[in-house]
Amino acid sequence: MKAKTIAAMALAGLVLCGAKDALAQKKSGGWGNSGFSGCSGAMLSSSPSTYKVGSTTYVSGQYYQTGYPKVERSSAVRSEFLSQRGYSRAPAGYEVDHVVPLSRGGADATYNMQLLPKEVHRAKTAQERAW
Repeated sequence: MKAKTIAAMALAGLVLCGAKDALAQKKSGGWGNSGFSGCSGAMLSSSPSTYKVGSTTYVSGQYYQTGYPKVERSSAVRSEFLSQRGYSRAPAGYEVDHVVPLSRGGADATYNMQLLPKEVHRAKTAQERAW
């Protein structure tokens, strides 16, 4: 690889890892000695970073077409919602729906979920996408 390309990749790695991870890399002997392992997975993993507000986890830097930040859906919250209603999984013919769509700023929280018949859920989703 050319030196400029390697330098650009190193700079991108510092930006991705953030100052805290960059400092840890410096203390551990730098990029060459660590195999990128101290970078919280940012250099090795394709999964984006996230941040949490309340019970909702958002994906950093990713947005729906509506302009709202992308939500990382939680299977634990979905399970909690179903458990509150006495189910271990969605009943046959039903699906878990977000009352206020995630793409419109709705929270991935139990208070924003409901059980809908599959056909109703499909129609609701189609109507929401037409907004």
